[in-house]
Amino acid sequence: MVKKCIICDKEAEFGIKDSNEYYCKECASEHFKDLSYLKKIEEQANIIKEIIEKQEK
Repeated sequence: MVKKCIICDKEAEFGIKDSNEYYCKECASEHFKDLSYLKKIEEQANIIKEIIEKQEK
């Protein structure tokens, strides 16, 4: 499932940790001074994948 930017509805690349707010790169850059505070969507997907794989074992 593709996450969408809450501002412009483009495909999101960043999200706020423990939140359902997601942003595309352009909107994230515009609204946040330091993007390192945001979590990349790809990182979140990898964490979820690892959890699922551990449970399947």
